[in-house]
Amino acid sequence: MTPALETNLVNVNLVPEGGGPPYSLFAAWRAQDPVHWNPPPPPGTYRPLQPGMDLHKGFWVLTRYKDVSEVSRDAELFTTHMEGMMVFDYEPAALEQQRAGIMCMRPKTHMQVKQIVVPPFMPRSLDAFAPEIARVAQDIVDDVIELGQCEFVFDVASKLPVYTFCKLTGIPDRDREKIFKLGNKAADFETAPDPEGPAKARLLAYSMNLVKEKKASPDKSLMSALVHGQVDGDRLSDEQLGMFFFIISVAGHETTRGTAAHFIRLMNEHRDQYELLLSDIDGHLPNAIEEVLRFAPPVLNFRRTVAKDTVVGGHQFRAGDKIYMSYPAANRDPDVFADPDRFDITRKNANRHLSFGVGPHVCLGARLARLQLFELLKAIITRMPDIRMTAEPAYLRSIIFNAIINMPVEFTSGRRMGN
Repeated sequence: MTPALETNLVNVNLVPEGGGPPYSLFAAWRAQDPVHWNPPPPPGTYRPLQPGMDLHKGFWVLTRYKDVSEVSRDAELFTTHMEGMMVFDYEPAALEQQRAGIMCMRPKTHMQVKQIVVPPFMPRSLDAFAPEIARVAQDIVDDVIELGQCEFVFDVASKLPVYTFCKLTGIPDRDREKIFKLGNKAADFETAPDPEGPAKARLLAYSMNLVKEKKASPDKSLMSALVHGQVDGDRLSDEQLGMFFFIISVAGHETTRGTAAHFIRLMNEHRDQYELLLSDIDGHLPNAIEEVLRFAPPVLNFRRTVAKDTVVGGHQFRAGDKIYMSYPAANRDPDVFADPDRFDITRKNANRHLSFGVGPHVCLGARLARLQLFELLKAIITRMPDIRMTAEPAYLRSIIFNAIINMPVEFTSGRRMGN
C-alpha cells in the first residue's frame, strides 16, 4: 500500500510497517514535489531516548539524485557542524558533543583528522587484512553450518563487522562480546529503553579506558593512531576520541550487518538473480553487493543545515534550513538508474549509488565494508547455497536505519571446514 503523500518521515513505524523504506512515496514526491516539506511531528509524538535530543523542527526532503549529490559535496554551504549530521534537534550540550565527532567537525578539522585515520582503510592495508577477514568469515559459517538453521542477523551477519572493528581499534578479544551488545543497543536508541542506561554513555566510558591504554602503550591500532596524532600541533581531546569511537562502533557494524541481511533477503525474493549469482559467484558477487546497497541502503538519511541562502533543485533555501537527504529516494532516481525498481545484479552503474555518501563525508570504511561483505557472503553462498528465509524479516523501528533485526533461515546442514 502506498503511503499518503502527507506521510511524516519521523514515524518510527514507517519502515517496519512497510517492510522497508517507502519507495513509492519517494517516487511520488520526486515526480510531484522533489524538494518536499516535511513538517515537525505533533508535540510529544516522537521521543528519542538519548538525552538532549528532540524533533521539533520541520525539514526539506531531497529525493533526486542530483540534489542529494550536490548538497553532499559542499560541506561549507551545507554543514554538519552547525546543527549536526542527523535529523534530530539538539540541545546545546548535546550539540557540542556531536561537534566533537569526526562527522560534525568544521571542514578543515574534519579533513585533518581523516588523514590520521585513513591508512588502515587504504588498499595496501586492506590487502594485508583480507586473509584474516576471509578466515573469520569461514569460522562464522562453521558456527552454524551443522545446525541447518539459525537466526541470520545476529548468528551470522553481525559477527564479522564487530570482529573487524575490534581488531582495527585495538579492543581486546575478551571485550568483543561487550562491544557487540553495546553497539547493537546504541543503534536501537530511538525506541528501545535500556534498563542499564543509554548504551552510548557506556560505549563512551569504555572508549576512555581504551584511550588510557593506548596513551600508556602505543600500538598499531586505529585508536592508538588517533590518541597520538595531532591536528595543528594539538592532540585530539578525550571527547573527540570518544565520539570517534562511538560513531564507528555503531556505523562500522550496523551498515555492514544490515547489507548482509538485505542481501540474503533479496536473493530469496529474486530467485532468478540468485541463480545467476550462483552460476559465477566470483564474477557476479562484487556487482551484486553494489546493487543490494543501491536497492536497500542501510542508512535512510543524513542531515545538513544551510549556512547561507542558496538554491538547490530550483528551490530557494534560507540560512538555517534543515535538509534531509534521502538515500533510498536518490538510489532509485530514474534519471540515473534505468528501471530503478528492478533488482538487477548485472546493472552496469549499480556502484553509482549514494549509500556510502559522496564528497567530503563519504564513508571512510566503504572499502572495508565491501571487503567484509564479499568474504562473508561468498562463504555463505558457497557453503550454504540453498539458504532461505523461513519467516518474514523483522525491521528495526527507526527513522535512521533500514535495518533487519530478525531473519530466521534454514539450509542443508554441512560440515565444518576441515572436517
